[in-house]
Amino acid sequence: MNRSLMATLLLASLGLSACMPYRVFPPEVLEGVDPNFDFARWRMMPNQAEARKIQLGGLILQAEVKDGSVAIVTTQLPIVESPAYGPKDTGKRSGEFVVTYRGHIRQNFLQRGNRLIVVGTTHAASVVSVNDIPRSFPTVLAQCLHLWNTGGRDISDFPSYGGGYEPLEEQTYCATAP
Repeated sequence: MNRSLMATLLLASLGLSACMPYRVFPPEVLEGVDPNFDFARWRMMPNQAEARKIQLGGLILQAEVKDGSVAIVTTQLPIVESPAYGPKDTGKRSGEFVVTYRGHIRQNFLQRGNRLIVVGTTHAASVVSVNDIPRSFPTVLAQCLHLWNTGGRDISDFPSYGGGYEPLEEQTYCATAP
């Protein structure tokens, strides 16, 4: 194959991949996710709804590691496509929930202000201490989590290219067993 044809094919494939939506989870993880999930209703009645597979975005308020499990108190944020894919603080927060993940997550990803997207199953409310006050939160049992170490900033605040910029550290964690 000649060089100009190879260069054209390379540019075409890069152009097509730039148009594809960015996703942090493989398609099989997203199979069965309820696209019409009503977060506000679930938040008001977490113990009365049947278990559903959902995807939510959020901002970490606190995390507690205990007995090989992590409980993450999260403020719900909408998942946006642009200017960068992920949870964005648009001023439209609709409440808090707890993510329970069985497994190890690096501590730097569990810091207050970091962003996450969780795919998991709704569960009955959990009681978690926030500022030494026990509170009840709707709970998601995480199948997979994607975390961004943003330090409280929006994901779009991190430039993606170029030398001298602070890179945005991100990681996906998936539970091996329920």
